Amino acid sequence: MILETAVLQIKPGLASEFESVFRTASAVLLTKKGYIDHELHKCVENRDEYILLIRWTGIKDHLIGFRGHPDYKTWVQALEPYYADPPQIKHYIDIRVDSREQAEQELAELAETGDGRTAYGP
Repeated sequence: MILETAVLQIKPGLASEFESVFRTASAVLLTKKGYIDHELHKCVENRDEYILLIRWTGIKDHLIGFRGHPDYKTWVQALEPYYADPPQIKHYIDIRVDSREQAEQELAELAETGDGRTAYGP
């Protein structure tokens, strides 16, 4: 899986309008090969900053599949007027770590021993 991140700086005063247009424009993602899901988050410290997270099955699905599709032009034309600066786009791979469920299961098993001890002491 590839996580695409895009830091979006929106022109002052256009945040609400951007959010509305984004909701509509993001529909083009839903049918693209390799698309998994996406999220848009608004920055608490800077109300004109957002981070867009899009999960793809592979980097080619984004760089070749989506960007090479005619819908990409539609996406850009819809959102570009709101950008104060070009988006900062990066791609990340998943690093496997123990899942929360596994940690909860291990804690439950420790609790079942009844001795009140954990790996960190009594």
